[in-house]
Amino acid sequence: MSGDRDAFEAIVREVEHDGLSFDMRCFLVPHASGLVLIDTGLPGNVGLIAAGLERTGARWTDVTDVVLTHGHFDHVASLGDVVALTADAVVWAGEEDIAQIGLPGPVRALGDGDRVRDLRVMATPGHTPGHRSLVHEGAGLLFTGDVLGTMGGVLGRAPAQYTADAVLAERTLRRLAETDWGRMVFSHGGEVADPDGDLRRLIADGGGSAD
Repeated sequence: MSGDRDAFEAIVREVEHDGLSFDMRCFLVPHASGLVLIDTGLPGNVGLIAAGLERTGARWTDVTDVVLTHGHFDHVASLGDVVALTADAVVWAGEEDIAQIGLPGPVRALGDGDRVRDLRVMATPGHTPGHRSLVHEGAGLLFTGDVLGTMGGVLGRAPAQYTADAVLAERTLRRLAETDWGRMVFSHGGEVADPDGDLRRLIADGGGSAD
């Protein structure tokens, strides 16, 4: 496998829902002996993931771990197909969301502070009870999952109708705001230039959402 091991490959799929067009992302994160796949996306996403692997000079057998940020359909629906192609990859998710995922094989539980290869796990509940974000300390970035997202270059919260516990979700945002991340990578929407400042402003003004 070639490439910078501190880099990542974003796999982007444009979708339409309720009259809105937005993107959905999963990520390939290289480490010393392979790749971690963060989320698997909607049904039929394996072709896009395969193309991402090809761009990084990798194969399905290079995927050592699949980390699910949470159990929502748009993040786990291609999991069965991915597991069949990777064969030996370990699947990880927040313990509280594992029952929702419904994979016939084992899913290992992730707790706050656990590590998967070069990624440190943060428990970021609220959007779902077992939501997890991932910190790549070597690259100085946070994979937020659905804790935050962007639309039209504007940072926002996850939509209220898809959030299990809005109060807990707000506590999670305040916890994230205690750290200067430098870069945040979202499951929905592209990066913003000043994620730390945008997050603090979002919390202060109490508004915003991102599908």
